[in-house]
Amino acid sequence: MKPLAFRTFCTLIFALLFLSTKADDNYNRDEIQPRLEAMECIVKPRYTTAVENYIKGYFARGGMKAQRILARTVLYFPIFEKQLAERGMPDDLKYLAVVESGLNPMAVSRVGATGLWQFMKETGAGFGLKINSKIDERSCPVRSTEAALEYLSRAYQRFGSWELAIASYNCGAGNVRRAMRRAGGSNDYWKISKYLPRETRNFVPAFLGAAYMVKYHHLHGVAPEYPDFDLQVTEGQLIYQEMKFETIAAVAKVPVHVVEKLNPAYKKGYVPANSKGHWVVLPRRVMQALRDYTILLRPDNGPTIELPPLPELMGRADYFPDSYYFKTFYKALGGDSLHKLGEIFSCSGHNLKIWNGLHSDEVEKGQELIVWFPKELLRYQPFKESVEALPPVSRSAKEAGVSRPAAPKMNAVQTLNLHPFQVNGHPSLAATAYLLASGNPLLAKKQKFSLRRSFDKIKYRAGEKQFFKKKKKKG
Repeated sequence: MKPLAFRTFCTLIFALLFLSTKADDNYNRDEIQPRLEAMECIVKPRYTTAVENYIKGYFARGGMKAQRILARTVLYFPIFEKQLAERGMPDDLKYLAVVESGLNPMAVSRVGATGLWQFMKETGAGFGLKINSKIDERSCPVRSTEAALEYLSRAYQRFGSWELAIASYNCGAGNVRRAMRRAGGSNDYWKISKYLPRETRNFVPAFLGAAYMVKYHHLHGVAPEYPDFDLQVTEGQLIYQEMKFETIAAVAKVPVHVVEKLNPAYKKGYVPANSKGHWVVLPRRVMQALRDYTILLRPDNGPTIELPPLPELMGRADYFPDSYYFKTFYKALGGDSLHKLGEIFSCSGHNLKIWNGLHSDEVEKGQELIVWFPKELLRYQPFKESVEALPPVSRSAKEAGVSRPAAPKMNAVQTLNLHPFQVNGHPSLAATAYLLASGNPLLAKKQKFSLRRSFDKIKYRAGEKQFFKKKKKKG
């Protein structure tokens, strides 16, 4: 062996040994095992060598793999959590997508399984996913999640166990039934696992490793960098007309790469026409503009309306997504939960958890939470203009002493202190209180809040608190 080659070989061996030792140094089994065994999860936690190896894999090399996956949770967990709640299914099932794809909607396995939930082509088509030269709904976060949860729901009805439903997701119901028969009819995953295909034997341990990583990453010094607010606070809308990504971007006044990032299912850079509609996901603050535009394109919208010219496409250099949001503070009441507060604030419980650096879903009475809102909701001409942006404040979030994992990149962020307030659909709150910026009209809030008095021509002085009580029904 030549000296240079030998030195290179020795360097590689040393690096591998160093990284392995570093990973082992950061792994304390005496702390992790009892923590995992006490973890609340739909899968009965059991500490095994396989589970240990999966956990080590997430936190090796400074937790690079964990950081990458955790940064994606803010894009996809809200979609999973919403659909799981609507179906009455356990929230923990979202960790299955971490195991399957690492939360990468473009992931493709060596056998052709594709998307967040890794559907094979035949299986995906069997659950109603469109797969052709223009669109692959296995990569659509909304549609693929619908299909995956339908599969898991049927599997649970068949086996009566979420552990076995998860196992069948990997190897099929037939293999699970055969393993149960060989184990004497048991439906305990850990008893039948030795009769399952080799890959599936590690599937539930992988699920436990993923659940542990998401729940306890902060105890391993992992602090992910989350994406811009425009990618965090999103909304889906069915559209029926063919529409290019450039058109959507121009209407929504966002760069094309934002449309591409949020809509990975479309292969050709446009949304195909379809009588049943295709999902388009955009930042929530601009979705109404797209709705306005699609109304103008409908054939049944009455008199012909001349379409105004599309705005010029926005480039990356002119795009400052975090400057489009302002910060509020909410003081929690008894009985609040992150999930319900997310519904109230038009975000998700996962958003609130990230914005406040929380590591559980529990909210204590009196706890102050940071909530981020769009400064304006974009409309498309000839509809009425966008809601006017709130005036800027004189100090940045940093000067205000606010610390959060996903700190904004821009300082021009409006801070508005919100105390407990009444929002549509929140019956437990009796009054509202605002600490308002100077000269801030509440015209934009009129449609959002159910209040007793009109405040159409009212402006408030800086620092003045206004209380509004919910109108009681007669009788």
